[in-house]
Amino acid sequence: MAAGIAVLFVSACETTPDLESRIRQFNLAQVDKLTEDRNLHADHYPASNERRIDLFRSHIADLKGGYIGVGTDQNLTFVAWAKSDFAWLIDFDYVSVDVNRIHLFFISRAATVQDFRKLWDRKNRKSSFALLEQRFASEPDFYRIRNAFKVAHRGWNDVPERLKELDYMVRKFKLETFVNNPADYAYIRKMVLENRIQAIPGDLKGPTTLLAIGEAARRMEMPIRVVYTSNAEEYMRFPEQMRKNLLGLPVDDKGLIIRTTTTGTKNELGFPDGEKYPDTFPFHYNIQPLPVFQAWLARGENFRLLDMIRHSRKIEKGMSIMEKTPQALAQSGG
Repeated sequence: MAAGIAVLFVSACETTPDLESRIRQFNLAQVDKLTEDRNLHADHYPASNERRIDLFRSHIADLKGGYIGVGTDQNLTFVAWAKSDFAWLIDFDYVSVDVNRIHLFFISRAATVQDFRKLWDRKNRKSSFALLEQRFASEPDFYRIRNAFKVAHRGWNDVPERLKELDYMVRKFKLETFVNNPADYAYIRKMVLENRIQAIPGDLKGPTTLLAIGEAARRMEMPIRVVYTSNAEEYMRFPEQMRKNLLGLPVDDKGLIIRTTTTGTKNELGFPDGEKYPDTFPFHYNIQPLPVFQAWLARGENFRLLDMIRHSRKIEKGMSIMEKTPQALAQSGG
């Protein structure tokens, strides 16, 4: 495993020889090399702004297998719902990667979800950073951890505010996440203590991380059951390397890609109640069987996300499923 990338806590729990073997296969020796300046639309995204993630729950519940996801806190909720066996949390922005590393470290230190939330409470910022300093100060990338913790507390749409927002979603939409459901938190914490979650650099169109994940999953004989891309796909036209990366993942008929998009949402796809920015950038929520998605990628063509998911079937307000392969769509005259 690349030095200073994942946070390991294997000594904190007992592992079987089989689990130890799978953990060795799970840990990646090589990952994408990221640049510090990512030319992001906003400065950074240390916390999700997708509110209606509850729409995904029934579709990914208990899928198990492998999990791959971009972004930060929402991944841990999805992993708990899916009861994933192993999870790779990837991102092309070091801030998101390092916020995830902080999440995993805080979870390792916090026996309960209440204790975890206290570590992100603004009034405990100094003492929480002292814990991070104690753990990471000797590592060469500690400056990144320090910066990520700072960005996570900027004060307008960051981690402490996201935790409060999730409480609002519990009251409004009965959304249960790893930060308000003790059972989900316990599941995630067990995974962390067993080193079954990695927070690593990874670009969907990068040359290394996703290919390495596919190889590791095959060695583990573990299908990837959930891939979460947030709204990243709407910013690219599925370039060749990205298609290669996603086609290289071992999947089965249970696997799903779950995603959001703002493109086409207001005029065509629709969005659910409760969106954070309904007047400007509301999200549409979409799912797609991974074999169907791979059939689209296998065509070897560049295409826009909207070109594909506009053929989705509506499930409920602001939520759809894309079930048609390119072949089926052509046969139906769509």
